Amino acid sequence: MSFSIIVGLGLDYDVFLINRILEYRLEAYDHKSSIVAGLYQTGSIITAAGLIMAVSFGGLMFSPSPAVYQWSFSLTTAVLVDTFIMRTCVVPILLHKTGKFSWYPRKLPNSIVSLDQTNDE
Repeated sequence: MSFSIIVGLGLDYDVFLINRILEYRLEAYDHKSSIVAGLYQTGSIITAAGLIMAVSFGGLMFSPSPAVYQWSFSLTTAVLVDTFIMRTCVVPILLHKTGKFSWYPRKLPNSIVSLDQTNDE
């Protein structure tokens, strides 16, 4: 039962993050800039939601039942790992490495906007 809850929470955060990145990509941001902007826009919201879920699941650790304690520990740990490692590190790295194949059947506009402020002049 905890596996299905963990997968559901992970997908919920993932859909939120990926949707924001895709919105920036559809606004003609380049691939790297859309990932950075999407992560910047959703990072605080995902972190706050993850902390709220961790606190609520962590509250069950005060239960005298060993089964509830173990279930609570696994959910709290999974939510914290998902919030602070998967969403902030692994998902952006995978999106960057897969490049245009991240959005495979969809045709995206050419990149016009970039957040990179370096000038090579």
